[in-house]
Amino acid sequence: MKRRSRGTGRTITGKPPKRGRPTGQLEKVLALIKAHPGIRPSELNRLLNVEQSDGLRDTLIRRGLIRKEKDGSAMRYYPAR
Repeated sequence: MKRRSRGTGRTITGKPPKRGRPTGQLEKVLALIKAHPGIRPSELNRLLNVEQSDGLRDTLIRRGLIRKEKDGSAMRYYPAR
């Protein structure tokens, strides 16, 4: 078990504590992409009421849950096959 040092917020190993992305946001993005295949980032941001969702989308792509495709000048997001 790692102990925290006093006042620094760091563990004894010297690493800062991990801050995970709220899974609720990831699930919400995934649900929207499944409900609206081919959704563009601007529409996704509007539905989420955020200015940008790049990090959330990138995380879902890395996890293999969604894919992106270029459609002319627009980028569109789809659930993974």
